[in-house]
Amino acid sequence: MKKILSIIQFCFLLTGICAVFSSCNDENFSSNPSHLLAFSQDTLSFDTVFTSIGSATAKIKVYNPNKEALKISSIVLANAANSGFKVNVDGEKGTQFSDIEIQGKDSMHIFVEVKINPLDRDNPVLMKDSLVFITNGVKQDIKLLAYGQDVLILRGKTIEKDTTFTSRRPILVYDSLRINSGVKLQCEAGTRLYFHDKTSLLVHGTIDAQGTLGNPVLFRGDRLDNMFTNLPYNRIPGQWGGIRLYTSSYQNRFDYADIHSGQYGIRCDSSSVDKEKLRLTNTILHNVEGDALSMTSCKAVVANCQITNAGDNCVNLLGGDYTFTHCTLANFFSWNIRNGVALAFANKLNSVGYPLKTSFYNCLITGSSFDEIKGSKSDNTSIAFDYYFSNSLINSVEEKSERLVNITWAKEVNFKNIDKENYKYDFRPDSLCKAKDIANLEIARNYPYDLNGRSRLQDGKPDAGCYEWMPGDK
Repeated sequence: MKKILSIIQFCFLLTGICAVFSSCNDENFSSNPSHLLAFSQDTLSFDTVFTSIGSATAKIKVYNPNKEALKISSIVLANAANSGFKVNVDGEKGTQFSDIEIQGKDSMHIFVEVKINPLDRDNPVLMKDSLVFITNGVKQDIKLLAYGQDVLILRGKTIEKDTTFTSRRPILVYDSLRINSGVKLQCEAGTRLYFHDKTSLLVHGTIDAQGTLGNPVLFRGDRLDNMFTNLPYNRIPGQWGGIRLYTSSYQNRFDYADIHSGQYGIRCDSSSVDKEKLRLTNTILHNVEGDALSMTSCKAVVANCQITNAGDNCVNLLGGDYTFTHCTLANFFSWNIRNGVALAFANKLNSVGYPLKTSFYNCLITGSSFDEIKGSKSDNTSIAFDYYFSNSLINSVEEKSERLVNITWAKEVNFKNIDKENYKYDFRPDSLCKAKDIANLEIARNYPYDLNGRSRLQDGKPDAGCYEWMPGDK
């Protein structure tokens, strides 16, 4: 028994000795100048940062790849007084840090953000700094880069007289932007509007957004950073509200506009069908939580447009008078559960009737579901339910009708890129696309160039949809 107790006591003693030596070993910092730090990246780059607003917080990981512990003599933000960069090291904010310890094979995080003072410049300005580490007398650094962009900030702004927005500087909108009845907002080519969370463009008057192929008018959210390393917030729906055209709003025009990643795209309230409410041409509506384009009992012309990826419907029509020509309606929404289709149209809501007249010429209507068209007709036959499709590709159950002329019935997935995992989409047709050469040539003459400025008439056989495939395209 005594022998057993002696063995146990010896084991406890040996354990204690090992712990002491281990503790002592932790305090033995390497002084070898070849024992250096490793970093998750040698350059930390922020995308464009709006001046006076500040960036999201980025993270750098600092490794000690050596067996021995290292003591970092100093970490210094080299140009802290001028660059606008701020750092947090080991839980402490500052610009200079000393005697930071990292055990062998261990790591720590450094958090970096940047807030740039207004620069009084129209174009972005590159701001530089570096985070300098001194370990065992050896200098290492991480480059810090950010582009500062001066921005016009509008908070709860109401436009009360005719106004023109230009491309000089981006416009950042908080608490929504309202256009009063009888007032026009003109957006010149290259105008960029960034909307904060849940902020919308509320149009009681008129908006006229006239972009060009090379300089579209942009409507998007204000998050310029990433949710994950390879996933910018700009690819995520619901980053802002959307554009609403109220009952009093008429003669709205969007030509070469890019409207994306909102809670909805464009929403048109009920208005007289005797007066045009919306003319939408050469425009992209993409990646929204709700409907991309919803219109209730109004009059609109939509041509050469890409209307894609909606959590509800890409296009939702309730009554009204509408013409769609050379449009691509494609619903491959994958951010969340999808509740709608590529095209929904109806002449009733509950027990209320809404007379409907709509035509689709040379269009491509498809998506990831078996049937991408949903029609809802009132039992009251006196309420008009007039629709017409010609020379179009339709992803739906085949139907024979004098209202359906020269229709290609197919589920079209042959586009340049449908990457649901990374939320990257390119709806230009590839060589296998069934929408090739099926459009009506005479109708195409009204819109001789596709959304990318390519001629539809070159080979005499235009494609359905807003994009034209050409030999040589992959």
